[in-house]
Amino acid sequence: MLCSSGIIERGKIMNYMTTLLIICPVFFVAGIIDSIGGGGGLIALPTYLMIGLPIRTAYGCNKLQAGLGNLVSAIKYFRNNMVDLKIALISAVTAMTGAYFGTKIIFILPEETIQKAITVALPIIALVMVLRKTDARNIIMKSDISKKTIMQALIVGIVMGFYNSLFGPGIGTVAIIAFTMIMHYDARVASGNGKVLIVLTNAIALVSYVRTGNVAYEIAGPAAVSAILGNLIGVNLAIKKGEKIIKPVMLVIVILTVIKFAWENQLWG
Repeated sequence: MLCSSGIIERGKIMNYMTTLLIICPVFFVAGIIDSIGGGGGLIALPTYLMIGLPIRTAYGCNKLQAGLGNLVSAIKYFRNNMVDLKIALISAVTAMTGAYFGTKIIFILPEETIQKAITVALPIIALVMVLRKTDARNIIMKSDISKKTIMQALIVGIVMGFYNSLFGPGIGTVAIIAFTMIMHYDARVASGNGKVLIVLTNAIALVSYVRTGNVAYEIAGPAAVSAILGNLIGVNLAIKKGEKIIKPVMLVIVILTVIKFAWENQLWG
């Protein structure tokens, strides 16, 4: 019995190590992508699902891993004067409200509905990210505080908060699109502002996942370390070169990930 038990335990350890060998490089790349133009969750969430985590546990792990990675990026953007902190904090008011209600909704929806929504939404968001063009006029680094900018910031916040808790993947890209289109920020500042909001909304959403036991720390921990390392590299690339170098690679990875996820789960069968 002892011998048999030992073999089983060694088997579990080997399976766990194999899982880490798969996910750590993936989350390292996801961290690089996320810190540059958002969208790391487009890789992260399907990866959690493909290694067999339940949908809500995958969400919980993603909130922890992405939150820590984005925290590193937010600090780096801030130190390089690429965060309009006043606007970001104003947006945080409605972002945290949206995150709270979005998290409540995700626990009500059937798991099958969530899976199908992910499979439909991931390629759409990826396509928006790849085709999105930065307007040369969007060169604002700081915004004056006025009734107009406060209202704009609150709108951006509610959109990001609700989206981040309800869905999550691509939220960094949503942040850049929202801040550039609505408030005409430079894409790097838009990304920096978005990182601040993502950290805050992830923290709100994460509480619910932790309380319900939907965080697999043995997976989320190594994933977070890998994501942090990726974010450290990616944010430097973003500051120096922008996000253009990552778009073609991102599109290929997302397409392959979504196809594999849909096939394995037979969502269309």
